[in-house]
Amino acid sequence: MANIEIKHTRTEGTILTGSTKGDGVYEIVKHHNFRSSRHVSGLYIRGSRDKEASWRINAAAAALREAGHTVTIEIDDEDPRTFAEIEAERRESAEERADRFADRAGRATASADARREAADQISKRFEFGQPILVGHHSERRARRDADRIDTNMRRSFEERDRASYWSDRTRAAENYEQHRNDPHRTLRRLKKLGADLRALERDRAEVVERGWEPSERRERRIRELTEEIAHWEALVEKAVAEGVKVWGPGDFAPGDFVRYLNSYYQVVRVNPATLSIAWNLRYAPKPVMTLEDATEGGRVGAHTADYTQVQWRCPEEAMNAWLADGKVPGKKLADEASDKAPAAAIRDARAAAKKATPKKRTDPKIPKGVRVEARWRAPEATLTWLNGRNQPHRDHPPVTLTAAEGTTYTESVWSQQLGTQVIQVLAEAGYMPAGTGWRGGPADGLSGAIVPVPKEEPKAVAEQPAPELAIEDETTATRAEEPAIEAEEMADAEKGALTCNSSGTTRNRMVNTRVDHSDQPLTLSTSQEPAMPVTTTEVATEVAAPAPDKEAAPKRAPRAKKTADGKAPAKKVAEPAKVSKRREVAADQVAEAKAKAATQKTIPIDRIDRDPTQPREHFDQAKLDELAKSMRKLGQLQPITVVYITATKRYRLIMGERRWRAAKAAGLTEMTALVLHGVHNDPRTTLAMATAENVGRVDMTPVEEAKAFKRLEGAKFSIDEIAEMVGKSPAYVGWRIDLLRLCDSAREALEKGHLTVGLAWYVSLLNTGNQMRFLARHARGEFRSTREAEAFAQAARDEEKRQEEQGSFFVLAEESPAPPGDDRQEALPGSLDVPEGERERIAAERSKLTKKIDKLGDLGAILSELATANPEELALLLAGTPGGVPGHMLRIEHLREVALRATKTLRQAQAIAAIRADGIRLNPEAVTEATEPEAV
Repeated sequence: MANIEIKHTRTEGTILTGSTKGDGVYEIVKHHNFRSSRHVSGLYIRGSRDKEASWRINAAAAALREAGHTVTIEIDDEDPRTFAEIEAERRESAEERADRFADRAGRATASADARREAADQISKRFEFGQPILVGHHSERRARRDADRIDTNMRRSFEERDRASYWSDRTRAAENYEQHRNDPHRTLRRLKKLGADLRALERDRAEVVERGWEPSERRERRIRELTEEIAHWEALVEKAVAEGVKVWGPGDFAPGDFVRYLNSYYQVVRVNPATLSIAWNLRYAPKPVMTLEDATEGGRVGAHTADYTQVQWRCPEEAMNAWLADGKVPGKKLADEASDKAPAAAIRDARAAAKKATPKKRTDPKIPKGVRVEARWRAPEATLTWLNGRNQPHRDHPPVTLTAAEGTTYTESVWSQQLGTQVIQVLAEAGYMPAGTGWRGGPADGLSGAIVPVPKEEPKAVAEQPAPELAIEDETTATRAEEPAIEAEEMADAEKGALTCNSSGTTRNRMVNTRVDHSDQPLTLSTSQEPAMPVTTTEVATEVAAPAPDKEAAPKRAPRAKKTADGKAPAKKVAEPAKVSKRREVAADQVAEAKAKAATQKTIPIDRIDRDPTQPREHFDQAKLDELAKSMRKLGQLQPITVVYITATKRYRLIMGERRWRAAKAAGLTEMTALVLHGVHNDPRTTLAMATAENVGRVDMTPVEEAKAFKRLEGAKFSIDEIAEMVGKSPAYVGWRIDLLRLCDSAREALEKGHLTVGLAWYVSLLNTGNQMRFLARHARGEFRSTREAEAFAQAARDEEKRQEEQGSFFVLAEESPAPPGDDRQEALPGSLDVPEGERERIAAERSKLTKKIDKLGDLGAILSELATANPEELALLLAGTPGGVPGHMLRIEHLREVALRATKTLRQAQAIAAIRADGIRLNPEAVTEATEPEAV
């Protein structure tokens, strides 16, 4: 057994001596992180230099003693080196590594070149494309040379890879000091060291408080961390003195743009250690990410950015001006703008404005939110009123909600039924959702903010005179006459179902932050009236390249009057606008364009007019009364959509006429509306919006749909564009438009439900006279089913085409078909058009066909016998036959399918026979112009 000595010092680390090769010591201690090296005399623990002795020493010693070895341990932790000495040795070691790795890379490159040269020399012996001569005396040598070429080439590639590896290691060693002393990396290192030091100091304070003796090991570690932190802080101070920018909370204000990861992001919040920047994973990466881009559902998506990774800053006002010009600033321009508008000045201005604004205080008796709790398939749910601290409100007891009789909340807190009940309870108590969404899940319930329902006080719409315009342009003057409409944030109370916001578990969490400087209009999340938000990109494009006004002709400049001396006065040369002035003008245009975007406000109901192009013409009065009763109790839950008409100073409905009629019936004096500015300049857009909103409703008749589609077609929309707009197929749109060819009587029958849509389409293919005659037959009940009527109308249309090709007109007879036994039934349909020889052939074929049809009587008797047979008896009788009962069932099913096809063919034949037997053919030459039949 060996005498082993384990010694630990701060300078040398932990080294094990006394072991020789093959004594089994290394096999024991290698599990305790001991390694061997030709540069160290003995076994050592990696990374043990300049550190406290590790617990691995005792574990290794115990394992060695258990194996029979004698172990001596010596620990010396009292003579540590300074941190500056340690860093100096690390730099020297990095330089030595760089030299050593560079030498290895050079040797590997030389070896690779030598191998490649050897392979090239061998390959020169072969003529280009010379094959191996099998059986020749040179075959053996040729194969050996081919193997040598392959071996040298492979070794060359391997050495080249080794050279690349050592080259990378060389560059890393050469850049060690630069990366180690980088100020931004040093700041991140200081954060971790400071956290470790504070943890040790807390432990020491706790030990002293309990009256225990402080650990010497902890004290040494505190001194070492203090020394290391002082070293790195001095390095950072030196870098700052040399001009390196170290970013911090004082350099930013909310709303600024920060250059981070080679893109601009708008700052949501300024934190002590990080910045909260606007973030939307769907748009990333993007040159400029604004708060509007990151806002979804009233919440701003945020991501943390470390100050050490910030590149530069750009103020919000300057960035908006550049975006208006369609540009993105670089570092030089951003630094100049940042110097002109420092963050401290922006914060002071906002603080002064906030101080001047009186602070709003809320009544503590008013609940600020609710929590809804329900279990899976539970018949009851609980609604708890919350105060400002999200605790149960003591003045408002919880409310128990009960599901409808025979039902449960099958979807827990996401149940639509439960959401509707919650909205009703809030409305009865005088509250409504605040529009900030719901948070939580089935385990803890959903929590959401609420606000009192605003009092119903009529608001007068402020009319502002149009400002004087410097440029005389008809379009600009028209827009300037529109009154300024302020966007009011209203609760989204029309949401029937509660929705869960699981942003807390996502990678990019959604921060509940309201941004005061965000001027994006409020968007509604309703399925029937989608909002039309205007993005920053669209506004910038509109301002940068305004569409020319074709109708407004340029005005001719007035002639200059001559002076007394007969000379024309000198022309005034306009001074070219400066770049900063153009940016200010562009920023003002952007603000004006955003102000004229879709906004939500309250409008007196007597200032709203009906749209004359409204696709819906009929409204169910009973349903209107129900809606009016609901609005009388709960108020208006969903805004309507209107457009402001500058000429009349009134509003015209685009979507929501049913709600408008019900509100008038309920006695409401004002309504909440989403006002769209500028849409009235394009009637095509208004018509398209109204049609898309109404098509597909249950109470909209096919004729109303057809008229709406026809209006869109008249507005230069193609069939494919209309179909995509309303979510239908092009064939559907075409069939609906064909219904407009129906006569007035046929349209009335369709609207009253006497004709199905499919049958009405077949009837629309006939000319007007035949449509009237068909309706007379249909009213007398001559068709046993809709299929039979469709077949008759289709046969009539085919006969019209056939007669038109022959130069005749086809007119349906107004009398009923002749009863059986009439001579006309025995006549051949269309006999006037059939030659004599063809008549004889048809008569012979008719005889054969009727004989075959007569045999169907035997088949009918067999089927009747099977239908009345006893199932148990049939099972016994058919059990031993080929195929058994399943085989015979397949034969009967086949007969049924064939019978259905034969029935369809006979129905068509019956229609053709009735058409030709009861139709009247007119020769156009014998018809006067006064009695000429109507064209198709």
